[in-house]
Amino acid sequence: MKVRPGTLAIMLTFEALAVILAHLAFSEGRVYPGNSALLGGLLMLIPFMLEMAGLVRLPMFMQGWAFLAVGLHILGLYLGMYDNAWWWDEVTHVISSSMVGMVAALGLFLFDLHSVKIKVPRWAYPLMVVTFSLFIGVVWEIAEFGGDLLAGTRMQYSLSDTLHDCYVDLLGGLITSVLWVTWLWKDPEEELSKAAMPSLVRLFERTFATPQG
Repeated sequence: MKVRPGTLAIMLTFEALAVILAHLAFSEGRVYPGNSALLGGLLMLIPFMLEMAGLVRLPMFMQGWAFLAVGLHILGLYLGMYDNAWWWDEVTHVISSSMVGMVAALGLFLFDLHSVKIKVPRWAYPLMVVTFSLFIGVVWEIAEFGGDLLAGTRMQYSLSDTLHDCYVDLLGGLITSVLWVTWLWKDPEEELSKAAMPSLVRLFERTFATPQG
């Protein structure tokens, strides 16, 4: 399946960044930033692989958003920005949680557009987006806690820091909700409605179509 030049460019640029940061981190004996860079590289392969498989064309603005979210995280770990700049954690959490909310909104939109059985009222989108963003934020904090216990990553500084991160994740979800209500649901460039490729649309139809007879 042919992949858009923009998707290919974003993927290759990020993979180069991830490999460089991983190499630098491992050469300095810093395992956690190196592993995080490699994991970020794997995550940023997902939009490329979905498009190549003929399932989803993730809108370019969402791919750029993901690049920024994951890129800031792995760069912050390597440069020590989480310790040296108090605002770095807040910025990365807001961008990441808003990105998670965007993915949730896109998934709901595609279900609503291509299925008969499932219909999502417009007013429910903001609530679902905020709930999903906060849920993933809590899962992330649990993962950080597990990493601190098992690998000594020291990502959680205190209980107040963890709770503060959850509040910031909530803010990210609210930002996406506002964007959805004011702009995204209108889909002016038809990027959202064209995100589901024919093979995925057929899967929707087989799975959620109304039974005949």
